[in-house]
Amino acid sequence: KILLKVDKMKKLFAIILLSFSFAQADLYFSAFQKVIKGKRLLHKDPKRANIEFIEAAGYLKQLINNSIETNKPNANALKLLGEMYLKGWGIEQNYQEAEKLLCAAANYGNLQAQKLIKRNNFICTKISLKELKQ
Repeated sequence: KILLKVDKMKKLFAIILLSFSFAQADLYFSAFQKVIKGKRLLHKDPKRANIEFIEAAGYLKQLINNSIETNKPNANALKLLGEMYLKGWGIEQNYQEAEKLLCAAANYGNLQAQKLIKRNNFICTKISLKELKQ
């Protein structure tokens, strides 16, 4: 009976992890879609574009904080939020925050972040996960 309970607990834990992973992926996908929509609206309807960007930033901040808590930073979310800070999309433009997020994303393997770092002449230093909390 004990072995059956342990087996059931392992299965339940695996299901929880999978659902968490899918939820994280869904959150990133929603943010990504909002950014794409905001970019399309940028010149036609700046107010609506800003709303899309603000919503995306909220999703990304939540995703980054969740991924840091699990000690598995999401490089794509870090890069996208860093780019938003760099360009001032939906959040106040902040080069220091952009540099920090892009450097973290690059450290976790995001190639687009590496290109943005190079293009903007950012200098990366070692960043702790706690410094990335939004």
